[in-house]
Amino acid sequence: MNERWYTMDRPKSKYPKMSMLDRAAQFAPFAALTGHKEAVIEQGRITQEKRILSNEEKLEINEKITELMHLKSKCRITYFEKDKTKSGGQYMEGVLSFKRIDELNKVLYFKENIQIQIDDIVDIEILEQ
Repeated sequence: MNERWYTMDRPKSKYPKMSMLDRAAQFAPFAALTGHKEAVIEQGRITQEKRILSNEEKLEINEKITELMHLKSKCRITYFEKDKTKSGGQYMEGVLSFKRIDELNKVLYFKENIQIQIDDIVDIEILEQ
C-alpha cells in the first residue's frame, strides 16, 4: 500500500444507486415543528365562560328535575360542558332520555350514556311522550 489515499478510487457499493426522487423521499416525513399546527388551531379555538344562575333560575331547574324524576321522560336540556384543555367551555343542547339521579354527587344520568352535573344545567324543557 504505497498509494496515497487521495489517489485511490472511490469505493463501489454493492447496492444499486438510488434515484434523486427516492433520496428526497427519505426526508419528506421530517417536520421541524411537530405539533405546531395543532397548537395554533387549539389556541385559536374559542371557549365560553360559564354563566352564573340566579337563585330563581336554580329553583326553577330544581323543580323541573323533580318533575323529570317522576315522569322519567325525555327532555331538552341545555348545559355547560367544561373544556378539557382550556379555561371555559361551551354550552351544549340535546334531547335526552332521563335514567336516574345521583343526589349525593348532584349528577343526572341519561340513557344516551351522558352524565351532567346539576350545577352545569342552565335550562330543562320536559317533552311530552
